[in-house]
Amino acid sequence: MNGRWVLVLDIGTTGARAMLFDADGRVGGFAYEEYQSVFRAPNVIDHDPATWLGAVSRIVPAALQAGRAGAGDVAAISVTSQRATVLPVDPAGRPLAPAVLWQDKRTVAQCERLAQTIGESEVYRRTGLRIDPYFSLPKLMWFAERMPEVYRAAHRFLTVHDLVIHHLTGVFATEYTQASRTMLFDVTRLAWDRELARAAGLPGVPLPEAVRPTGTIAGGVTSEAASRLGLRQGTPVVMAGGDQQCAAVGLGVVAPGLVKVTTGTGSFLVAPVPKPVFDPKRRVLLSASALPGQWILEAGIFTTGAVLRWFRDQLGHAEVEAGRAGGVDPYDLLTREAAESPPGAGGLVWLPHFAGSAAPHWDPQARGVVYGLTLGHTRRDLARAILEGVALEIGMNLEVMRGLTGRVDEVRVSGGMVRSDLFNQIQADVYGCEVVPGRLEQATALGAAALAFTAIGVYGDPAEASRRMGGLDEPRRRVPDAGRCEFYRDRMRIHEQVYRALAATAG
Repeated sequence: MNGRWVLVLDIGTTGARAMLFDADGRVGGFAYEEYQSVFRAPNVIDHDPATWLGAVSRIVPAALQAGRAGAGDVAAISVTSQRATVLPVDPAGRPLAPAVLWQDKRTVAQCERLAQTIGESEVYRRTGLRIDPYFSLPKLMWFAERMPEVYRAAHRFLTVHDLVIHHLTGVFATEYTQASRTMLFDVTRLAWDRELARAAGLPGVPLPEAVRPTGTIAGGVTSEAASRLGLRQGTPVVMAGGDQQCAAVGLGVVAPGLVKVTTGTGSFLVAPVPKPVFDPKRRVLLSASALPGQWILEAGIFTTGAVLRWFRDQLGHAEVEAGRAGGVDPYDLLTREAAESPPGAGGLVWLPHFAGSAAPHWDPQARGVVYGLTLGHTRRDLARAILEGVALEIGMNLEVMRGLTGRVDEVRVSGGMVRSDLFNQIQADVYGCEVVPGRLEQATALGAAALAFTAIGVYGDPAEASRRMGGLDEPRRRVPDAGRCEFYRDRMRIHEQVYRALAATAG
């Protein structure tokens, strides 16, 4: 192996990070850059691809400098990203229009047409996915119908992951985990479903023709990218794929009985299964795993950490200013306030559907709700209600997975919100099982590094790499309290009743 480090690029929804990992899972350098999407309407969300590529151009040199690493110290580069976001590019990989973000809901009409012409059950049987604006297919249909000149001019439509891969290597390629969130990928055969594309009115699959196993080396860094980023030409670039599958590897969630929950902008649950498992009620999804010969059951909730961020920005000005003055994270101040409110937040129910509802309800028209407010409630109650509302939404999906797999022994957690021990305890009490964070908060990046070290031959398989590089933060393990578990079971029923009553009224 030439070089000690794997450089991971993790391109998220609200920011990008670059991290250097050695083969023992130690971090040698880190850089992060935040960016903003463009909200053209409450549920119409574009993103300028230049922000992703610009962030890469700055965070790579910054991470190398932070780790005191030179170009020759990097053995491989591993790319992971958000999924289902798509953008059209020309033959040189230059974007032709803004990307349509995974959270975008403009494609409700396209989804309704898919349901009428193909059918929800048939799409789920083929792809493991619900018909929902979340995924790439309705976005591609929207481009074909609303921006036909761009659609015709596009050489390919790329995910964020695929854009960065091309930016580094000049190769148009994708891998199983990204492909399995497009709604054009046969999740059982692990191949593009061209018949489904034709049925949707597309002449073919306009995504990268090459779809390879996760963890494949796409190619080497081009001379142009090497010069721009301070890397060595020819350094292998590994397609680590989807952020949630990578996070499962990073947390060692590689066998049945374990579940991964990452709570960042949204929350995503992943449960490994040894063969395709389909939910008869189509509440949770089936996707490709990052590990060969394995699949995952997955549930996503669009806005969880994003709701806490909204609360910080819109109603937490005192915390923001105090944090800036005292060098304390404003989120820490908000969760300290939340700890002063009792379980149940004084009777408040917070539904965190600020961008529609995904699993288990799948209602793109759902909205965020705070129910039960009185003059006696305080900001601390609101803060706690957010934490509980998020955990209850996750808990409903966890119950679905329990029913499909037969067991949930332990939940391993990652993402920004798990910095809060209060939130982790609430999770344990809601889920009724032990909750433990990973040793590193950035489980996605760690999993991507494990895949890269496997690709270059340091480890025999990603599961071995995960065992050697990962680890759990045992002192922060949280054990459920029996009394609070029973209390939160009642709260979950109330939470669900509020949602159902409002959904029936809106319908």
